[in-house]
Amino acid sequence: MKRFKILSLIAAAVLFTFSACEKIDPPYKEHGEIEFTGQNILLEDYTGHTCVNCPTAAVIAHELKELYGEHLIIIAVHAGSFAMPHPGDYENDYRTETGNIWNTFFGIQQYPSGLVNRIQNSSGNYPIAYDKWGTMVADELKKIPQAEINISNSFASGVLTTTVTTKFLAEMESTYSLYIGITEDSLISPQKNVNENIGDTPQIDDYVFMHMLRGSVNGEWGEDIFGDTIEVDKEYKKTYQYTITGDPDNSHVVAFVYDNETKSVVQVVEKPVK
Repeated sequence: MKRFKILSLIAAAVLFTFSACEKIDPPYKEHGEIEFTGQNILLEDYTGHTCVNCPTAAVIAHELKELYGEHLIIIAVHAGSFAMPHPGDYENDYRTETGNIWNTFFGIQQYPSGLVNRIQNSSGNYPIAYDKWGTMVADELKKIPQAEINISNSFASGVLTTTVTTKFLAEMESTYSLYIGITEDSLISPQKNVNENIGDTPQIDDYVFMHMLRGSVNGEWGEDIFGDTIEVDKEYKKTYQYTITGDPDNSHVVAFVYDNETKSVVQVVEKPVK
């Protein structure tokens, strides 16, 4: 039986063989290295364990992560009808209250779908088809960062203490909130699949779920800790405690700042819990 392993070799093969996937065309320097400005990108993958095309989207997300490293942060949001638990192979419930709220707010109706920095398209919609993720991520990476975020974590007796420091690098015209969430890697359970280049069809028995949203540290939408007037180069610091219910060795803190009006992400970072 094939085992689904998150490997760049498999991901690359899928990108070349699966006709619906686009060629990733990131911004390169002349000597072939990717030019990073310091802007990081949030890719939200809305998915579910009975969604047959979701493994293909996960491979594309992983290949982008391999390409951009720490500059691309992925949150896999299990929500909608394909994420519902069912007796038997699909009894696990990977949904979260936060994911359900986001799924409704951003109008996710097809799975898989994604959000790239929560940027709206020309029609005012947020969801982006997975074959467009590469182009949009590359475009967002070219932007000059307007903020930087640093995370400091400590973990003891099942409790995470995380301190998040935000500094704005430019004058900002809107109001902003800080969201902090927890993701977890390497959860294994069945996943429906239609792409034989990835694994068994119609089901991968030991699928490896990555970047799964597991909970929110400071609420579904975070909190506004900055006030109405943003001070450039001022450090905004906040410390939180959160009980980790999953595997702390495979868990990450994800923090991002976003525009309260448009929901667009200004900056995002992640750091291991331990």
